Amino acid sequence: MASWWQSFGRIKPLPSTVHSPSSPSASLKRCLSTFDLICYGVGCSVGAGVYSLIGIGAEITGPSISISFLIGGIACIFTSLTYSEFAARVPITGSAYTFVYVTFGELAAWLIGWNLTLGYGISSAGIARSWASYVIMFLQQFGVVVPPSWVAMDIGLGTPCSSIAAVLILVLSAILLAGVHESAKFNAAVTALNIAVLLLVIAVGSYQVESTNWEPFAPKGVHGIMQGAGVIFFSYLGFDMVACLAEEVPDPQKNVPRGIIGSLLISMSIYVGVSLVVTGMAPVSVLGTQVPLVNAFDFHGLNWVCHVISFGSMFGLTTAAFTCLMGQPRIFYQMAKDGLLPASLATLHATTRVPYWSTILTGLLVAVIAFFFDLDFLANVISCGTLMVFTFVNAGVLELRFEADVPRSHVSFPWRNFGFVLASFAFALTLVWSSHWLFQVAAGLLCGVAFLGLLSGRPRPLSLEDAGAFQCPWVPLVPCLGIFCNVYMMTSLPLAAWVGVGVWMFIGMSVYLCYGLHHSLLRHTTSVEASPLL
Repeated sequence: MASWWQSFGRIKPLPSTVHSPSSPSASLKRCLSTFDLICYGVGCSVGAGVYSLIGIGAEITGPSISISFLIGGIACIFTSLTYSEFAARVPITGSAYTFVYVTFGELAAWLIGWNLTLGYGISSAGIARSWASYVIMFLQQFGVVVPPSWVAMDIGLGTPCSSIAAVLILVLSAILLAGVHESAKFNAAVTALNIAVLLLVIAVGSYQVESTNWEPFAPKGVHGIMQGAGVIFFSYLGFDMVACLAEEVPDPQKNVPRGIIGSLLISMSIYVGVSLVVTGMAPVSVLGTQVPLVNAFDFHGLNWVCHVISFGSMFGLTTAAFTCLMGQPRIFYQMAKDGLLPASLATLHATTRVPYWSTILTGLLVAVIAFFFDLDFLANVISCGTLMVFTFVNAGVLELRFEADVPRSHVSFPWRNFGFVLASFAFALTLVWSSHWLFQVAAGLLCGVAFLGLLSGRPRPLSLEDAGAFQCPWVPLVPCLGIFCNVYMMTSLPLAAWVGVGVWMFIGMSVYLCYGLHHSLLRHTTSVEASPLL
């Protein structure tokens, strides 16, 4: 059992070339600009959530869903700053999976990567199903007769199957195989069309706003707003997508932080603007959960805008599915390079430098899932898993910035970080459950003591290579605010979301114990020199 624990805590060392992006050892093609990164981040974030999550969230919070998006965005600002530091100091693909591997060890990294699979691969399948519904609705608006088999194919399994959704995934996967530069052009064009439609929604819809539709603004109070923020949180996954592309960007120390923060600010502005206008146009009961934007304009008889929204939603959902499909193979690619998945998934195409086996596998698996399953019920599960990922990344920056008590070949138990996360959970639960004020004060004081414990840590000196890279400001305050915001929203989610994440993590743990544990490249390592980063 002791050897298992040592294996779980194996820290990934970083080669010195990690600080030299122009090195010929860099595998993926470095050709993405800051503009490309922002387009990927916005496309991943705004594509899906704005067309459906506004209605779902409004059912929970009422018209104050715009505040939920604002709170979710602010929480993401804290996390985006920690992501930016990691991406600048560890400019290789893998995003949160890699960040956690170099701070908390192999098992934590695997489980975080497994959760990212839920956020990327499974999400893209659900988005494809939504895309199919919008396509059918758009065609029917113009009197096109849609064959019943397109809408819901019955093959005797007791659940409707969607051939259109599967075809979309396969087509997008083929575009990804053409190369990252070509993919960037496609994504930028489709994202631009999507944003143009959403700006039209804000411009035209603002003239139809009636303040009475905002009353009562927050019928379920602060708890309802925070629960809504937890539900819509996975719609901000886009900046994690930007971090996934760090190995494909020239000068990632500067460009990746710009892409992360820029895409988040644009996405947050669009979400808050659209949700505020739409909830002011019509009562929440009219919006529904499937096509809230269309229903809002239909309420005012603006059919031409409804047609434009239906058309634009196809582009938005296309970019969301496309970017999720792009992120997932890069997680598989990095895991395979580390030995936690079969080595063939780390194979790059000789010309395009795309991880083609990972891309093909992702496309086939997601197409099958999109064909057979309607995944709308997983929204809360994906949000919970995403919040867990973000919490680990925030805690990881604390681990980077403060001295460890033992050599970094294996992870020591991060008592200070764990104490603050645990105290944050206790404080959040007293707030969510509306406990007696004495319990809230006691939990708040416990949280404060845990924060002081973090301040007692000895700051880690930066290496020369890291001195010019982006650094998260006000550490440990910013990462701790990120942790608390994420934890608060996690505790606001229903129990079913936690059960779903628990089941998913159990499956992931089983896969790791059966394969990754025995094939890790670090399995024979007993003494690893400290990384230049750490």
